[in-house]
Amino acid sequence: QFRGREWAMAAASEKTPLLASDGKKVEPVKRKGPVLSVENETGFTQNEWRKRKTLYFICYCLSAIVGLIIAVIVNEALWYSAVGFDTMDNGITTGLKIMVFVSSFFATVFVFLYYDALINVQRSQGVELTAGMNMMALYESRHLWMFLWDAFILIPQPFPFVHFTVCMPDLHHLDEPTCYTSDNIWVALMFLRVTLLPRLVAELMLRGKDMAHVMARLGNVELNTWFVMRALFIANFGAVLALIGSAIMTAAYLVLLAERPYPHVDNLADFDACLWMTIITMTTVGYGDVVAQTRMGRFVSCIVACMGVVTVSLIINGVVARMKMDPREQRIIDWIDKSSVKTQLRNAASHVIQVAVRQYNANCQILREGGEPKRLRVHPRIRTVLTEFRWAKREASAGIGDADVNMADAVENIQERVARLEKMIEEIHHSIVPRRTGSRGTNPDL
Repeated sequence: QFRGREWAMAAASEKTPLLASDGKKVEPVKRKGPVLSVENETGFTQNEWRKRKTLYFICYCLSAIVGLIIAVIVNEALWYSAVGFDTMDNGITTGLKIMVFVSSFFATVFVFLYYDALINVQRSQGVELTAGMNMMALYESRHLWMFLWDAFILIPQPFPFVHFTVCMPDLHHLDEPTCYTSDNIWVALMFLRVTLLPRLVAELMLRGKDMAHVMARLGNVELNTWFVMRALFIANFGAVLALIGSAIMTAAYLVLLAERPYPHVDNLADFDACLWMTIITMTTVGYGDVVAQTRMGRFVSCIVACMGVVTVSLIINGVVARMKMDPREQRIIDWIDKSSVKTQLRNAASHVIQVAVRQYNANCQILREGGEPKRLRVHPRIRTVLTEFRWAKREASAGIGDADVNMADAVENIQERVARLEKMIEEIHHSIVPRRTGSRGTNPDL
């Protein structure tokens, strides 16, 4: 896979010049060190292309997110300046829209650079792809659909000097439709760029992890975003919580964009109320004190509810993964439980013996006085303690089949055997030493 064919042809060309192309001797590929430092036709090694890929993707995400933040600022400025329904721009909002367009342009450039580096990483690994950065090369490298998605999410943006209004019939007041401006629609669609955050976290986690890529190739494992997200549940659950928090904030602002243009809006006119409704919906609580009144608001609420099911399951799985004990810790817990059960069984048995001895002494006293003694088995107190002993014995016998508990029993048996061996050794020692001392003429008692 690491250009072995070129090395073989170069080595054969040194011995057989006729195998060289165009009658010229082919120079063998020079290696600078490890396998990951083999150069390809572009002059860059695999590690260098991977570093470029990460750098381009970080620049792409930053440009896209900066454009989103500026678009939100433009939308809020138009709304709170009482121009939201008139779709009229001033100099400041027009300048901000131009900045959004410029950031999207830079993001588009970095997208092409990122996928070009991604394709060259595969080429440096020995994968044969179509020359250049084109649709065929993207299709062969299995990155075409992701490239199309990245290109699509960069299209929506509030274009300067472009204004239109979309009106939707109201659910309760047919004569007063809910109108959305073009800025509201474009900003809502721009939040598709939030899907870049998990991929950004994955790129940052894999940055500089060259040996991780080597081990992944040896184990036939693909280091993609889904792999990193699953690893974060165990290694860094805080990053997952940060991603969930960003999803909650995004959903709350989308609810605000859908409900604020409603003419009869009451509770969902502020971001804090939208955030409250989003959290209550995502946690599947649903108090019902704040509900969406528009069609778009209810559509966004359905999406938020579906996100809530996934979010709750992710949080639960993450907490379980963090709180789960390893086999060694579980063995210790099982041994402690077994020891406590054995202690309870001993206490119950000693309680039975004590009660039986007391009743026996009482029967003896009754016999001395000429009375009739009570049978132990039918005595109420004896029957009570025997029942308690049976329950304790049943609990103790329930864990006998467990391998870990049996291991703890084996440890105790080994300790008892070691103690007996030490006692036997001590007795043998005492029996041998006096004989030796006696043979030398000394007092054997010493």
